[in-house]
Formats: sequence, C-alpha cells, structure tokens
Amino acid sequence: MAGLKTASGEDIDGSFELRVEVEEGEAGEAVGQGEAVGQGEAVGQGEAVGQGEAVGQGQPAGPPVAPRVLTLCVTGDLHVGGLLRLIVDTFGEPRDWSDHALWWAQQRRWLLTPGPTLDALGVGGGSRLLFTPRHRPLRLRLPAGGVLRLRLDFAGTPGRAAAMVCGLLGIRHPEELSLLRPERDEGRGGRGPKGRDPTRDPPDLDLTHLRARADEAPPPALPPELLQPLRTPKFGGRDPPGASRSPPGNPLLRRARLHAGWLDVGRSLLEQGVAEDEELLLRFKYPCAMGLDPQDEPRVALLQEQALGALLAEEIDCSEEQGMLFAALQYQIEGEEWGDGGDPQDPSEPQDLDTALDKLELSLGGSGTPAPVEELGAPLELEEELEISRPSPWPFRGSRPTRAVLSGSSLSLWTPPGSGGTQQQLNLRGCEVTPEVDLGAQKFGIKLRVPTPGGMSETLLRCRDPPQYARWVSGCCAASRGGSPSAAALRAEIRGVLGVLGVQPDRGDPPGTPSRPPPDPRRLLPPRFQRRIKAKQFAPRLLEVLQRVGPLSPPQARLRFVEAWRALPGFGLGHFVVRFRGAGRDEVLAVGPSRLLRVELGSGAVTRSWSYSDLRQWDVNWDSQQVRLWLSGDVTLGLRVLSAPPRVLHQFLGGYLALGGHPRDPHELRRLMEGGYDP
Repeated sequence: MAGLKTASGEDIDGSFELRVEVEEGEAGEAVGQGEAVGQGEAVGQGEAVGQGEAVGQGQPAGPPVAPRVLTLCVTGDLHVGGLLRLIVDTFGEPRDWSDHALWWAQQRRWLLTPGPTLDALGVGGGSRLLFTPRHRPLRLRLPAGGVLRLRLDFAGTPGRAAAMVCGLLGIRHPEELSLLRPERDEGRGGRGPKGRDPTRDPPDLDLTHLRARADEAPPPALPPELLQPLRTPKFGGRDPPGASRSPPGNPLLRRARLHAGWLDVGRSLLEQGVAEDEELLLRFKYPCAMGLDPQDEPRVALLQEQALGALLAEEIDCSEEQGMLFAALQYQIEGEEWGDGGDPQDPSEPQDLDTALDKLELSLGGSGTPAPVEELGAPLELEEELEISRPSPWPFRGSRPTRAVLSGSSLSLWTPPGSGGTQQQLNLRGCEVTPEVDLGAQKFGIKLRVPTPGGMSETLLRCRDPPQYARWVSGCCAASRGGSPSAAALRAEIRGVLGVLGVQPDRGDPPGTPSRPPPDPRRLLPPRFQRRIKAKQFAPRLLEVLQRVGPLSPPQARLRFVEAWRALPGFGLGHFVVRFRGAGRDEVLAVGPSRLLRVELGSGAVTRSWSYSDLRQWDVNWDSQQVRLWLSGDVTLGLRVLSAPPRVLHQFLGGYLALGGHPRDPHELRRLMEGGYDP
C-alpha cells in the first residue's frame, strides 16, 4: 500500500518505493535443494563429476533465469530482516530461500545483518538491491594444473572458501592458503572479462551438484581415488613447454606482479569483483608456516606441486646443483604414475617405531602371516662377468673381463684363470659410487672410490649394456649404504635407472602397455638451466644425482623436495615494489617468514635486512596509502607501495606474524590476518 502523498507527489509518512531484483538461480534447479555436503552420506561415492559431466543431479544446470523485479513500498525504519520477509511474501512462490541474501550493487556490499534499519544503512529509493544466491560456481586451478569446479559462498571471504576446499581435499591448516588471480595473458585472444576464456576446457572434477550445509560445518574429505584427476601433472597449469626461454622482463617485477593478485582476505568474493564461474588459483600464501608433518601427505603433495611450479616458472632462484637435485626428486615422484615407486607396503625406512616393531614381530613368528624372505631384505647377491679397470698396482694391466661377485657389502674380483686366478676383495660400505655413462658412445661405467688405510682406491666397472649397468649400479649403491634392501625396492631402483637411460624394463606387462618416456629436461629443469645442460648430458648427470640421493618412495621424495625448497634463500618471500621516503628510485621490499629485505630493483642485491624481532609495530594511512615501519633503534621507515594495494603488504606482514608463533591476542591475530580496519 502506497503512503500518503502531497499534491506535489511527496510522501507524507516517509515511505518510498524500493526496487529489488530477485535472482532465482539457474533454470531447472531448485535453489537450496539437492544433496548437502556431509549430511549422513559419504561425499564422492559415484557422485563426483569429471570432465564436465553432471553426476548426481541427472540433468546439467541450464542458463540463468532473468531476474524478476519487485517494487516494494517501505519506510526507513524497516530493518533488513523485515525487508527479507517482505520480499519472500511479495514473490508468492513457496521455495527454499535459505541461500539468498541482499546485495547492494552501488555500494558493493552485502546486507547480511538483519538488525540495522534502511535509514541507518543509507538505503533509499534510488538504491539498487539484488536478492541473489550466495553460493555460485567457481573454478579453482590447483598447483599441478587440475581444475576443480564447485559452489562457494560469494558472501564469504577467500579464507572461508579456502577452508572449504581444503576440507574436501583433506588438507590441514587451511589458513596457509588463499586465492590468487592469474596474470592476464595479453597475447592470447578470445578472452572474456575477468580473464575468462569461453573456449576453455571442462574441469577435471566438477562438484557443483553438492550443496553447502546450513550450519556451515566443514565438509568431509573426498575419497583419494576421486582426487586423482586433480593431481595428474599438467606442466604446473601451463601449456606444454616449448623453447627453453626464461620469462621476459625483470624477475623481481614479475614476482611483484604475481603477489599483487592475492585477494583481500578481509572482504567477500563478490565485493572484490569475482565473477561467477571465474577461474582463480588456489595457492599457499604462507607456505610451511605451520611446519611439516610427514603423515600429512595431501598437504605435502600440494606444497610439492606448488614448489615445482615456482621452480619451473623461475619464481624462485636456485643454483644448477640444486636444480639437478629437484629434477632427480621429481623424477622419483613421477615414478608413482608408471609403477616405479617401489613397494609402498615395505618402504626402505619404517615410518615410525610402531611400524618397525610390528614388522619385527611378524618376522619372528608372531601373530599374522610371516613375511616372505625377499620382503625381509635378504642379502644382495650379484655374480656376472665385468670389465674391471684399476690403476697400478693391480694383478693385471688395462681392462679385461673379470668375474665379479657382489654379496652384501663385499665385492670380490677374480682375474681370468690363465692369469693365476688371483682374488681381490673390496668392502663397499661407505664408498663413493659415481656413474660414468656416455649414451652417445653406449659406454656404461661405474666408478668406485673405496676408502682404504692408504687413501681412496679407485675401481672402474664397465658394463656391456644398460640392464647390466642398472643392476650393478643399484647393487653398489645399496652396498655403499650398508643396508639390505628388499627385492621389491631393488627392482624399483633398477627400473628407475633404466628409465633415465631411456630403456623400457621388462616387467611382464601385456602388449600395448604405455612405457615410461625418458626424462625430459623441459619438465624437470628451469629454462635457464636447459640452455646450459645439453640433452646428452642430462641423463648422466641425473643418474649421478639419483645415486647420491638414493631410492625414495614418492611420499619420501615429496617431503625431501619440500624440505629442499624451504632451504632456498628466496623461499616464502612476497615481493612489493615500493618507494621509500627520501629515496630517489623504486626499490623492492621482500616480506619473508622471519625477516624483511630491502632489495635493489635493478641488480637484485639485498641492501638491508631486518628480523621480525626488530619490527616493533607498523601502521597504514588508508587515505594517503602510506605505510610506516617502526624498527628497533628508533628507526622509522616510510614507504608507498607501487605494485599492489597497501592492504596486501599489510596482510603479508600480519599473516607471517600471526602464523609464526608470536604470542598475541587472538583478536589481534585475526585483525592482522584480515588486514586491519579502515578508518
């Protein structure tokens, strides 16, 4: 009912007309109905969607329905809750509106609190309100390149969205992760707004048929077999690499542009302009801030995938030797895909003391089925004819066929019968094993440097072909370590060596089974190292590092990869281009897990560093966009952030302090994580 009006048409009772657009959701879909995540049934049992197929709902969702416009007569003392009830009553159709909320388009804010009145909020006749669903489809690209499509709360913050995704993926400590906008690809045509591509591929896993619970409880984790499409490597989310070229431009500027894309953790997704079905990146913003737990395999796997992508994209610097170490570890990780990951039930190192005691009890005739002899680590024995080359003194000169027997850690060599049948015995425990391989000349050698009372004694074993070389180099490495690996672990190591050499091992697979391709430096090395290490040099060097690292199961290799990533000097640094007060040129402020670095933009040299113990406090002037840092020794630094909003720098500082174990008030920690309050 319209209010009383004067002759000029003005309202006497203060009422006014308010237009509200009601978005009903997608065609053929009952908003709020369907299956709720975690309500009694296990998620993902035959319901997960892969390759764009709609599973669990029967029919794919149709195009969005045009919003219906309602004209309501309201007064300024009407509160938000009363307005919601008025909208539902005026609409007239009984349905579940629990997922709908009011969105104020001009102010770009949600009206979620039911208590405030329209006058208190400033809502008038010219305001444009939308009664719209909160949960909408969004695409998230994981570090390995897999795309997950699901419904997220657009009225919630990126932190809540990351927590829901981590619950589905079974990842602990979701506070380490956040959402990142991908960099715009200016050279790619046909891209729509917000970086969307109308011709993009379907998602690897589609969970849009799952509904959020009304109590917003965390969802249960999906079964591991359903998450496998997300963990299949896709070159770190990029197209397959071509030429060995480093990304153009200043590397510090590239990293600064990357960190400028983090979403504000204190504002909702819709407030930051995130569009429906837009593609964002799920990344660790504060990697390893909560430490590493070997038992937390999903989190370690996601960390390793992000570390690999950062190394291949040259987002972090490493030396050539470190690059080869990462390549060797990644090669062992990829062996899981081709069945070369060893025996997961019998790793070379027990995971904990209880597991080792249980295996000992079984082997001593306790309860349960006794383990086969080969799984208990029977002594290693190899006996073949090799060519041995040793410097003088040696019973024979040069290189000639010799019978060699490797038993445990002892290597016995016999000269030919015509030379007297002299025997030499070497103890290989603790010796250095170095591959001497030339694939072009088809030469396969193993250099042994054995410690003796007179110094290091060198012996070169020459093998006739790759299979013999793989057997003996694996056996010598096992003898050098002094252990007795199981037959399954030794077979896995032999298959790995043959894979590096480009030889398909005979595993009794049926015809037509795809074989593991030889190691590709484009997938394992950063571009700047691909130019230095030729293709013929890569396999021998990879073999050398693999022998030094030793056989590792894929979980062990992932953990070792992340630990080596953490040891790099640039680990966890967030780069920001700033202009310090009184300085005449732009510089870079790098925010790390435990320190602040002042870096020259042109040379990359660190001119000054401060630990967080030197940082007493900081503040941000939201009007002038200036940041001030108070350091110990009465030092005050003023700066202006040029590459990103100052709130991003504020959140990096607060996040590392909040997650770094510094004793602070919980409300203060939340304020630091969300970036403070505007005045």
